Amino acid sequence: MELRSYWKIIWRRGWIIILVVGIIAIYTGYQYYHLAKTPGALKAYQSNVSVRIGLQATQNSTDQSYADYISASETLADELATGPLITSNEFDTEVSQQIQKDMSQITQRFGPQADLGDWQNPGAIGSSLTATRAHSLVTISVTWSTPAGAWAIANAVGEVSVAHISSYLDYEIRNTTPSLKQRNEIHPLVSAEVISSATAPALVPGPLASKPTLLLVLVVVALIIGIALAFLIDYLDDRIRNKDEAVQLLQLPIYGEVPPAPTPGRNRSQHSPAA
Repeated sequence: MELRSYWKIIWRRGWIIILVVGIIAIYTGYQYYHLAKTPGALKAYQSNVSVRIGLQATQNSTDQSYADYISASETLADELATGPLITSNEFDTEVSQQIQKDMSQITQRFGPQADLGDWQNPGAIGSSLTATRAHSLVTISVTWSTPAGAWAIANAVGEVSVAHISSYLDYEIRNTTPSLKQRNEIHPLVSAEVISSATAPALVPGPLASKPTLLLVLVVVALIIGIALAFLIDYLDDRIRNKDEAVQLLQLPIYGEVPPAPTPGRNRSQHSPAA
């Protein structure tokens, strides 16, 4: 009996549920449409390149202990992985310029019509880069909207690191107070070596891959809110609509019922003599 009453309320106030769910469904559909049209939002491609950070050999390399050089290399690798270097505008601009130089190589690998995405935008390149470090080995990951773009950026990052890392990273090793001669000596420059070249692009979830699930949850919540509103409005409505509600409200039996008034004009048309 209770379930039947609940169903009657939902049926009677169904327009409220349809209105609430309809508005939210239109909103979620609009959001999903834009997600599907945004490159790399729902699915992306990832390529990795690994470089080892070290110090270039010089004639005076034996003047410092091996432990000093290892410690300096690991510190520099940590600065590369956790610092702002790979997301800086200068570094990402060089990566973009290197991609332009690598076009023939990219064409050979992905064809003449390869989609590289927004590769000329240093800001977009910087936001796609992340890095992790293990001792002096730094692995840089590129998450991009297209497979060709992911590989091209990762490959260019390795090339720029090898060619220009010393202009971005610097250090100083001092065991003791340096003499005048040591002050005039140039310490070894930072170097980078590609240990693992850019990997083949792998399909990964995009940064907004979880949003469709949230949109679906939003529709379910809208349905619950719509049903709750239907029951609330029905509770606040104190009109008696039928005899069952009168019996339930008054707790009295019904001995008679007044039929509804006929629709004006219908009775007259029924009893009018045929022509």
